[in-house]
Amino acid sequence: MRDHRPQTTASLLDDDTALGNIQQRAMALHKLNVQVQQYLNCAQLCRVSNYRQGILLIEVASAAWSMRLNYERNQLMQRLREQLLPQLQDIRISVNPALAATPVKSNSTSVLKRKPISQHAAQSLLETAQDAPAKIKARLERLAALAKQNNP
Repeated sequence: MRDHRPQTTASLLDDDTALGNIQQRAMALHKLNVQVQQYLNCAQLCRVSNYRQGILLIEVASAAWSMRLNYERNQLMQRLREQLLPQLQDIRISVNPALAATPVKSNSTSVLKRKPISQHAAQSLLETAQDAPAKIKARLERLAALAKQNNP
């Protein structure tokens, strides 16, 4: 039986086998991910999330991709059994909309790309802010100011 109690980082670093197992598993999942993405031609819209007890879990960006993978499930299973996973029993597909979000490259962290606020939307926000309470008025004015930043 596995021990699911939390472990300190120091204990993980002291035990070479724990880190080795994690690294081997990560490399195996990466290899599976590359194979699945090459076969399906879906590099940004799908990924292998786990493989456990003969079941491959794949995350996709939308319900449309989920439907496509369900249609191609038998061919994918056959190909993966021949090349990598002879013990593969099933493929489960789940939708993860976060895969469809496009991260913007920045210096510190990745931020989701936001659509700019139009001048018309900014004007509507300012008109709404005129009759709003003080806290809401300040927030609406800050949102309207974003339109000026995006469209100088």
